[in-house]
Formats: sequence, structure tokens, C-alpha cells
Amino acid sequence: MSQGLNKTSIIGYLGRNPEGNDSGTVTRFSVGVTERWRVADGDDKEHTEWFRVVTFNGTGAACKEFLSRGRRVYVDGRLRTRIYTSRDGEEKTVTELLAQSVIFLDGPRADDDREESRPRPGKPRGAETGNPRNADGLTADDTPF
Repeated sequence: MSQGLNKTSIIGYLGRNPEGNDSGTVTRFSVGVTERWRVADGDDKEHTEWFRVVTFNGTGAACKEFLSRGRRVYVDGRLRTRIYTSRDGEEKTVTELLAQSVIFLDGPRADDDREESRPRPGKPRGAETGNPRNADGLTADDTPF
């Protein structure tokens, strides 16, 4: 009998602050991953896919302590679908990314780091200021690949 593969890796921005139980064994947060493309008529389009991320134990505790809305992360794990009953008594289905590892891609947060200054899903860092040039005077749009 052969085994399957369930592996998912994403890079995106937290859509809300991590929330967890008091013991720190389970922590949940959402991550938005934005895809951009240009259609035939030249218009730019984008779509943000939201992932519910679940972390456990030490990883979850670190996420709860050091991450906040707008922070950029790399999450590696597996997808799991579960059914639960909402407070209204309605049966719901949710698919979650069970994180095996989470890498914090932003530097440490400064005390004066305000939420308004953080990037949002759908807007990469530097998008407001244009496309910066490197030491050779090239922008990312000049890259041949």
C-alpha cells in the first residue's frame, strides 16, 4: 500500500493577532497569501487566499508571544479538514493548515512599531514607494527571469 503526501508551504501576512488557550498548547491565526497577475487587456489583478493556521506547544507559544497582525511569516505543514458545531448549533466544515514549522520573516518588532505602519495582505513592503533600485540601478521588473 502506498502512502500519500499532504504538505503545504505558504508565505504571507498575518490577518489577525494569534489567539490561543491559556496553557499555550494550541494557537490559531490567519495568514493571507496574495497572488498577482496581468490579464490580456493589461489590467493588473490580484487575489488573496486566506489560510487558518494552527500551531501547537512551543511553536504556538512563540507565535502568540512574538507575532501580531501584519507580520510576515513562512508556514510549513499539512492541511486538515474538520467538522464542528458552531455556537448557533449549526454544523460547519473548516480546513486548517496544521503548522509543523513557522519562520518569522520580519525583524524583531520595535517598541514604537505601530500597527498602521505594518504591511497588509495584498500589499508587499515597499509597494507604496514604488520599485526600489539595487546597486546596479535595476528594479525587480528589470530581472530577466
